[in-house]
Amino acid sequence: MTSFRPTSYDRPGEQISITPSGLKITSAKRLMVDSMVRMIQKAENHSAEDKLDEESINN
Repeated sequence: MTSFRPTSYDRPGEQISITPSGLKITSAKRLMVDSMVRMIQKAENHSAEDKLDEESINN
């Protein structure tokens, strides 16, 4: 996911980003969503590793 955010002197709540679907959202929301996506991806990676570890222990 490429995230090009031009520099701005506006506060994060006042900066507007346009999503690939054309929706306008504030940069603060975009940062929050980006953070949540990273946390979910990290959790999924860890759960996959845990399953592999369990399989190797059981075999």
